[in-house]
Amino acid sequence: MKRVASRWLMAAGGLACLVPVLFLGLARLGAEGSAPAALASAPAADAPPATKLAVTRSVWEGVYSKEQLGRGQKAYNSLCARCHGDNLLGGEEATPLVGKEFLKNWTAKSVGALVEYTRKEMPSDGPGKLSRQQCADVTAFLLSANSFPAGSADLATDLEVTNQILINDKK
Repeated sequence: MKRVASRWLMAAGGLACLVPVLFLGLARLGAEGSAPAALASAPAADAPPATKLAVTRSVWEGVYSKEQLGRGQKAYNSLCARCHGDNLLGGEEATPLVGKEFLKNWTAKSVGALVEYTRKEMPSDGPGKLSRQQCADVTAFLLSANSFPAGSADLATDLEVTNQILINDKK
């Protein structure tokens, strides 16, 4: 019985030490009851990361060049067609890269996500072997095959840039 009482007193003593700390913390609040500026400007624990980029372009704006399209078609034929087919319609274990199925998988995602997926996951028998340039070129070919128009400049290899380009099925 004495042990239980002594533990309770120790706990109560610990709480007694916290009361002045809490009081001082409340006293530091501003006159209007707001937190000090240093605390008020701190990001919330559940705030999204500052690195999240806003989408600023669409695939309908011509985000790859005709020259890049040619390089992409050549790379696709040598690296991708054996699984996804010459017509990009997929195979037994490979998904289609054109049409409704492609758009279902990639609409509302960034071109950067497609490039990175290709870079990290393809080819399926040796993922990660393709360079960023090869992946950007193949992506240009896929965009063309899905009727997105070419522009005057190559699709960038910089992820920050390609993450700002949205794949959307309607203009």
